[in-house]
Amino acid sequence: MSNSSVQHRRWLLAVYAVGVAVATLQRGVWSREHTTFAIFRQSFLHLFRHQNLYAAYPLEQGTAAADLFKYSPSAAMLFAPLAAVPYPVALLGWNLLNAGLLVYAVTRLLPPRRANLALLLLAPEVFVAVQSSSSNALIAGLLLLAAFAYEEGRLLRAGGALAVGAAIKIFPVAALIFGMMHVYRRRALLAAAVVFAAVLALPLLVIGPAELLEQYRWWATLQARDARDLMFGLSLMPQFRHWWEVRWPNWPVQAVGTVLFLLPILLRRDRWRSRAFRFEYLCSLLIYVVLFNHQAERQSFVIAATGAVLWYVTTEPTRERSLLLALALIGVPTFPYLALWLVIHAGLLRREGEAESEAPRTMSMARDRMALRRRWPASWRQAS
Repeated sequence: MSNSSVQHRRWLLAVYAVGVAVATLQRGVWSREHTTFAIFRQSFLHLFRHQNLYAAYPLEQGTAAADLFKYSPSAAMLFAPLAAVPYPVALLGWNLLNAGLLVYAVTRLLPPRRANLALLLLAPEVFVAVQSSSSNALIAGLLLLAAFAYEEGRLLRAGGALAVGAAIKIFPVAALIFGMMHVYRRRALLAAAVVFAAVLALPLLVIGPAELLEQYRWWATLQARDARDLMFGLSLMPQFRHWWEVRWPNWPVQAVGTVLFLLPILLRRDRWRSRAFRFEYLCSLLIYVVLFNHQAERQSFVIAATGAVLWYVTTEPTRERSLLLALALIGVPTFPYLALWLVIHAGLLRREGEAESEAPRTMSMARDRMALRRRWPASWRQAS
């Protein structure tokens, strides 16, 4: 990394640190009215006390309590460390984890200069996510690290990142597409299944099997109720309903979006060997899981922003692309992100395969496996 890149990185890290500090003071010291983190933190205590995770506890969550815990019982178990320390300290740790993991993932994926530009463009979105005490920046980081682990051939690590992400928000399961397309597909899916099973069983450390099953039933009931809320959120579905004054359910739009998302690998399966193709498909995934998520909120768009920014800084910028990205990042996100997503997909569908000498070596030869684990990260970074 050049001296200028190091200096810029230090300034960017300082900006992120200030953002985390301000958000922590705002939500954990100056005021406790914002209840999102209180809900997260208390979920482990409710699990430990054998209480319904998905009931309302307004007396515990302050004067503005208006939400419920909506993550899996395993997520409540993962929040245990946050319940063991004072509230401001726990909130600081949570905010640092969210912002820090995304920063780490971006710097692992991209060369220094492009990583610095990406972090600069993402800073406002990360602050929005951290200020709301949401888990969205953490999810973005986990998705990036899972894809990166698949590139390295570290299948358990990839499965672990996806299992933790799916315990918090269900949609990281979509990134299993990278395991399904892996040259060691069976091993990748087996590793993911083992880790997912372990994460799902985590609450058994403090409650019994019958009680855990009941918690999962309550969780499924809550998820089904949320799916019937046709006006919530900033995903494409409520936007379409508002514009066209219709009341159709979420699933038709989600089905069309999923078909479009899968189209590049259905029609261009041979292109998967291209590192550039895989990278752009990762960018598409990050936007897809927000646009077609019926529970997407403003702070959820840090995930889509990560995909859009990574794609933007690794492709040749044009006036049209710059305008779309600017519109997406300044606060009118849904339709600019849809346009960006369609542009990415158009590129994936027409992308030509890389020459044999330029493509990363496959992992089909067992004797080269460990060497490839060292080479693939560098190859992907060079492609970016």
